[in-house]
Amino acid sequence: KSTVINALEDLSFYCMENLPFDLIESALDHLTREKNGPQRFAIGIDARDKRFVKEFKNLTEKLRKKFRLDVLFLSSSDEVLAERFSTTRRKHPLLDVGGELIAAIQHEINLMQPIELAADASFDTTLWSPHYLARKAEERYSGADLHRKLQVTVVSFGFKHGMLKPADTIFDVRFLRNPYFDPNLKHRTGLEPEVAAYVFEDPATDIFMEKIVDLHSFLLPAYYLEGKHYFRIGIGCTGGKHRSVALAERLVKDLAAKKIPNVELSVSHRDVMIGQGI
Repeated sequence: KSTVINALEDLSFYCMENLPFDLIESALDHLTREKNGPQRFAIGIDARDKRFVKEFKNLTEKLRKKFRLDVLFLSSSDEVLAERFSTTRRKHPLLDVGGELIAAIQHEINLMQPIELAADASFDTTLWSPHYLARKAEERYSGADLHRKLQVTVVSFGFKHGMLKPADTIFDVRFLRNPYFDPNLKHRTGLEPEVAAYVFEDPATDIFMEKIVDLHSFLLPAYYLEGKHYFRIGIGCTGGKHRSVALAERLVKDLAAKKIPNVELSVSHRDVMIGQGI
């Protein structure tokens, strides 16, 4: 924990360790009101504050409404943690609870498991040197992050070739009219204007597009504020050749026209070369 805190101090973070639970929100409120005060903060906390462990979800929900919050969880194997405490001769914060060092470590792991599951990122430091851990922290929180973008990729795919994974949102467009049934379009793709025009002649297509553009115009800024770096939108039809391709291309253009701040858009077509489905 101290290694990461020291690395963040080198990046001009205002760092605090083991701040009492009741003071976390008020301290951040006070510091952010200071004229020309610090803009980036890091708070290192471990399992010794039982209220923090119990109230973690409520606290982070409140903080995310005010700040761009990123929760980094540090973990390691029991054996390596025990070795580190023995080497540094530091007392484990829960040693009185566990009696034995390894029991205290296991007790801490159990206490912190809900926090690990809810964290934005988790570093398993079992095989990491302090230098490597510091470098990974610097990579995640370097100054470039001040100007970060949410990388949004729209991916067309065919359900017959398997579900798109991973994806943040997925839309099934098999309800739209299908160019597969037009002999002149069957062996072409949604990248071609004639195929796209056929798909968009269906009145439902424009209505559907308007709704998913509105949805993502709301979602993308919200996920950016949550600290998300990547967002993947899946558009699926049967074979991944006609409808999904045409809609994916249009969705990127329509979202770009919205000029959503801090968003970079790209499109890819997973199955366009193999999609032969109806």
